[in-house]
Amino acid sequence: MKRNIVAACLIVALLEGFAGLGIEIYAIRISATYIGSSISITGVILAMVLIAIAVGYWYGGKLSQGTKTPRQALLKAGKVLAISALFHAFACIAQLPLLALMSLTTSNPMISAMGVGLLYGVGLAFGSTSIPLITQFLTLQYESDDNVDAGKNAGMMVAITTIGSVLGSTVTPILLLPYIGLMSSLALFIVALGASALLCTKLASYARDTDENMAKTRMSAPLVNYITVGLAVLITFSFIFTNRVDTGYQTATSAWFIQYFNYKGNEAVVITDKPGVSTSSCWVYETKKNCHEYGVAAVNAVEQVSADKLVFLGGAGMAIPSEIAIAHPEKDITVIDIDKGLPDIIEKHFLKAPLAKNITFIGNDARGFFASNNTKYNFMFIDAFQGGRVASNLFTLEALDRFSQSSENIMANVIGRPKKDDGYTQTLLRNWQVTFNENAYILTSSNDDSLQNILLCNFACGDSQKISQMNFVAQNQAVHTDDIPRLDRYYYRSL
Repeated sequence: MKRNIVAACLIVALLEGFAGLGIEIYAIRISATYIGSSISITGVILAMVLIAIAVGYWYGGKLSQGTKTPRQALLKAGKVLAISALFHAFACIAQLPLLALMSLTTSNPMISAMGVGLLYGVGLAFGSTSIPLITQFLTLQYESDDNVDAGKNAGMMVAITTIGSVLGSTVTPILLLPYIGLMSSLALFIVALGASALLCTKLASYARDTDENMAKTRMSAPLVNYITVGLAVLITFSFIFTNRVDTGYQTATSAWFIQYFNYKGNEAVVITDKPGVSTSSCWVYETKKNCHEYGVAAVNAVEQVSADKLVFLGGAGMAIPSEIAIAHPEKDITVIDIDKGLPDIIEKHFLKAPLAKNITFIGNDARGFFASNNTKYNFMFIDAFQGGRVASNLFTLEALDRFSQSSENIMANVIGRPKKDDGYTQTLLRNWQVTFNENAYILTSSNDDSLQNILLCNFACGDSQKISQMNFVAQNQAVHTDDIPRLDRYYYRSL
């Protein structure tokens, strides 16, 4: 019996760790649709997670001090686990409205990341509270055993919950999200927390109880735990079935939002990974053309250089390569995007048609692809974004130099402000200028310093001008290399 009870306690600890960190991965994935994905954002959320775990361990230790019987310890552990499941369920409902509100009130993603960390940190803290309580149960339950060791019990419980956390943080992004989806993963985590709460509550019936005052709560305490778990599961499944569209069409690495609208009398569609902030691609069904100014400029540039072997770094809605591929079936077009699930979303919800036969999709990191591939192209379009900003690893001096070895004509779409005091934009311009020297050209969509699409070329594309001749370019701007993540610093720390 003792061995079975200890094993059950270890299962509770494993489930708690697995569900807690799994939900955090879920939170980071959903947050990326609003505040982007970077080391800085992930670091802040994980910091809040670790603080929550520490608070939970501390509070659990404090609760253990007033716990006199094994049964009381288990009922308390079941209660905090049930509360953890309930808070996580509420957090799932509140996360998207909270992120939308933060996006309207602040442009600093660090604040939003802290908000997400705090939102889920409450549930995680309650979950962690159970570990000291279960440790206290083992100590009280077998205090008459000469081999009882409180330190051994504590070490064993912390070790197992840590293993559960490792499983949650690895299995979730590698297996759960890609193969069963975001919502099914969320349901699994909430059910796992609820199961751990019910297991603790059930174990309480096998625990010794020498406190006469506990007699009054022998029926009520388990009932409260059962009701709390049931409410958490009910809220979670209600959220899944009524709000699926709010989280976009999910893939393993992103969430894509589709919006249909009327464009000059024709049915059109836009796709974005950052709703309300940016539009990744725009497509008109009748004309089979993209409807973005920068897209029109990119298509014109392809015609200008008479390119027949093209590569696009970043897929999004694949509107630009699709327009070119449909109009010129003889052209060989490759699209590289780290989101391997993107073609399914594009064909089903965006283009509503199969990709053109002359488009080859490669699900890979662009730099990783070119590190091991020497294929030559005569036109490259860099259009990879993280939310509303470029994928900065594609704009280091090292990356641009490598790309120039693979394609003779290169064009890039960036979002920035053409003014000297905008360090983010200036770093992009400076890197382009240092890499291509007098062949560095810029094409802006407007003359003001508003946030806009800016096209960079290493040839005279359209009505572009040389970067060296533009009066808003700071010639003393520091460059961005692999060793100095300057773009991340400018964007995420507002330098």
